Amino acid sequence: MNPQRPRPSSRASSSIAGAPTTGLSPHGAHLERSAAGHPVVRPSLIATDLDGTVISYRHTRTGHISQRTIEAFTAAREAGIQVVFVTGRPMRWLSGLADTLGQAGPIICSNGAVIYDVVADKVIEAHPMAGETVRTVHELISASVPHTSFGLETLSGFVMETELYESSRRSRRQHPESPDDDTAAPEFTLADPVISALGEHPEVVKFLVKAAEVQPDSFLATVRGLVGELVSVTHSAPGLPLLEISRPDVNKALTLADYTNSLGVAAEEVAAFGDMLNDLEMITWAGTGYAVASAHPQLIDAADAVAGACDDDGVARAIEHLITLPT
Repeated sequence: MNPQRPRPSSRASSSIAGAPTTGLSPHGAHLERSAAGHPVVRPSLIATDLDGTVISYRHTRTGHISQRTIEAFTAAREAGIQVVFVTGRPMRWLSGLADTLGQAGPIICSNGAVIYDVVADKVIEAHPMAGETVRTVHELISASVPHTSFGLETLSGFVMETELYESSRRSRRQHPESPDDDTAAPEFTLADPVISALGEHPEVVKFLVKAAEVQPDSFLATVRGLVGELVSVTHSAPGLPLLEISRPDVNKALTLADYTNSLGVAAEEVAAFGDMLNDLEMITWAGTGYAVASAHPQLIDAADAVAGACDDDGVARAIEHLITLPT
């Protein structure tokens, strides 16, 4: 697979303690905006997260997207605006969305670790972690944080420890609207410890760790402090102490920047939508970064504009406005 990408020298700052930088400069500071923070010129490309942004957390398992949102994506494409989905979901959670997403081109998934053609069921690009890095991170966290369990999202399937499986089942019973749904997927394997499966599943695109009875943002800061710049750490499940770990040169912004560059689209021409901390780098990098009103407070603070809540078709409403702007 692709070698680790060199990190550009310019760096964006973050208000989140312990957060790694994107390796990319923020854009859009010079763009003319309305009082609400919208651009006054139509973007060339819309990049949007899925869960919590256009898919309600009530519908994570079904992947239901409202008709209004589907129509907004269609209208954007008809207006000449490219639409790119950028999600933390793994490939195995995308095949069922192919029909719903319509003319979906390549999807950036696993927080930027994979570019996936959902129609052809083909990996276009992948950035897996080195097995030794996974082992080191596992050791660092296991030695310092009690009651943790781990999972490996790989190009060949999902592997999790028994405790992660059981805690996921408990989460589903206690919080039926929770996005933590790996136990519902048919393609998973149990392994204790999970790193024993590295030989059979070497291409790890996302390393998962869950803790018990820990506040998610506090857990995130703790793990970032432990692993330093060895890996990139984020989380996307509201209310759950479940972290997602990738290579240090992988996040949504870096992969999206590479992809839009291949299309000849500049960052200033991109409007990006998100709701959780794994979207922070993306909305900071884009010319216009939107947080939905139901987003994590730190994402709202970082955004150029705030769209309506996910359950209120906030992204669809914003797209309907963007389409009306002059080119």
